[in-house]
Amino acid sequence: MRRAFLFAVAGLAMTLAGCGRTVAATGARAASPGPPRRIMSLNLCTDLLLLEIAPKARIASVTFLAKDGAKAIAPGLADGVAENRGSAEDVVRFKPDLILDSGLSSPLVRDLARRVGAKVVDVKNANNFQDIRDDLRQVGEAVGEPARAEALIGRMDATLSDLAAHPPKRKLRVVAWSGGSAVPGKDSLTDAIITAAGAENIAARPGAAESSFGVEELLATRPDALLYGGATLGQPSLLDDEGQHRVVRRLYAGRRIAYNDAAHTCGVPQSADSAVAIRAALARLPAGEPGR
Repeated sequence: MRRAFLFAVAGLAMTLAGCGRTVAATGARAASPGPPRRIMSLNLCTDLLLLEIAPKARIASVTFLAKDGAKAIAPGLADGVAENRGSAEDVVRFKPDLILDSGLSSPLVRDLARRVGAKVVDVKNANNFQDIRDDLRQVGEAVGEPARAEALIGRMDATLSDLAAHPPKRKLRVVAWSGGSAVPGKDSLTDAIITAAGAENIAARPGAAESSFGVEELLATRPDALLYGGATLGQPSLLDDEGQHRVVRRLYAGRRIAYNDAAHTCGVPQSADSAVAIRAALARLPAGEPGR
């Protein structure tokens, strides 16, 4: 086992050295004109942004998580695109000229990117809709598709404007809670989506993107509805509800709303669509207070 591992390391080192010599000798990758033609993403959120902005013909690979994430926001978006696991070997195999990342890749991967002449662009996680606009523009500029990025921003902003122009008659109090003590609070993307939906996130506390929220506090504050991540593939799931307190399950029967995990974890144009879906679900809630 140890000998096989050493051989693998040695082989990778030789490959890296070979890549470095090739790039140094030709300089072709760094000097190639036009937009990047072999783009690689190393993060689910950059996967989704890349797939929405760049033509598939110019995408070398996305992560193995991309297909499930894409199913939730745009079925078929990742079909036919090669997958990677964010390893140094993948960088060697796909030979990208641009890598999109969130700043979390290993130093080896980043060193290898430099060796093969690939530019690395770090895209920050989005905590609000302005962050989504910034990320879309950053990726659009990096991949040579700024007009496509602006079109996506325009569609998202039109959705947000329509929500703002037609507020709900009553501002309901909600919390994204599925049995755990940690819930999305202020300065989180989920909070921004709840606000856009015209509801109040009762876990929003100044300076805290995540709040501690136990069963006792939930029962004391009595929000109008519970939101929970469970529509990962675009379909509601009650798996997270299985662990909820029996009293909570009784009080909130018919008042639990599944949201699209991908649109709350990653800042994508469809995050605005999640606000629309939450608004519609809140409008269907039974009249009165929970448990009555």
